[in-house]
Amino acid sequence: MKAKKLLINIGKTLILPVACWLLFAILTGGKFATVNSFMSVLRTSVVPILVAMSMSFGMNMGMLNFAAGAVVITSGIFAANISSSLGWGVPGICLFCILFAVLISAINGGLYRVMRVPCLVLSLGFCMVVEAVPVFFYNSGTGAIKLTQAFLASSPWCFIVLGVMFVLFWYINSLTTFGANMKAIGANIDIANKAGINIDRVKFLSYIISGVFLGVTAIMYLSSTVKLVSIVGFSSVGMIMDGFMGIFVASVFARYVDYSFAVVIGTITVRILGSGLVACGLTSEMRGVLTGFFLFVILVYSANAALPDKLKREKKIRAEALAAQAGQK
Repeated sequence: MKAKKLLINIGKTLILPVACWLLFAILTGGKFATVNSFMSVLRTSVVPILVAMSMSFGMNMGMLNFAAGAVVITSGIFAANISSSLGWGVPGICLFCILFAVLISAINGGLYRVMRVPCLVLSLGFCMVVEAVPVFFYNSGTGAIKLTQAFLASSPWCFIVLGVMFVLFWYINSLTTFGANMKAIGANIDIANKAGINIDRVKFLSYIISGVFLGVTAIMYLSSTVKLVSIVGFSSVGMIMDGFMGIFVASVFARYVDYSFAVVIGTITVRILGSGLVACGLTSEMRGVLTGFFLFVILVYSANAALPDKLKREKKIRAEALAAQAGQK
């Protein structure tokens, strides 16, 4: 019985991505339904999925960190330059990407803990600062690696890296006290505080763990682009939008499957949508409008998905109350 229910829930979760895929396959005359197209979607989903994983730690507690993209780009620039100067190659790139991402995230978490301002407000200001930092150390504000050092972005390496990070992500969310504490804080912060959970400690640790995932994201992003350029004016926010939207889609899928799997499937769904709109030849403006509409529909559904069950429960309670009242007469 449990296996049957699990299969049904998995089927419900896959309806949306499969429907999107079939829709664009039809609209493009079958061009979007090729194996190469499918593999391209999966490869380009790796970075957004890692972004979604990193941001979900804070978003589970109501914290929106829009500085994530700036952390990725800045960490990648520093890692590329330092590793190149030391001649450490790919191991150096990996080490310094994670090191700088964790360091920057720790500073962000420390400021959040000390300043006591909303995470959204702090992250926007912090984003502007972090975006500009590489220019102060490197005149060009860029970081580049050799093509031979970019193999992690290709198959099967990108999927191996993603698989390792997914196992870690699932373990943290499902099997650790830290994951349980995050869920408790997200559900009701007052009750979590009364239960003895150290709110400040959990939130600060979420920044550190998020930094590890952002560091791996920087490795994959640098490997896929080969060269990173320092940007300003919140331009780094654009790179996190697919992952950001993937988390909202995951909030719907999480009703049927484990949240960790929901994040992956949700982000892939968003990438299918983005790639499909490009394959249809739509302009960037139209893609933005349609993507926004898609997110709007998902949010409306998510907010009202429990309404039918609620109305059914209320109807049942009302019927029982009327029956009890009639029995008393």
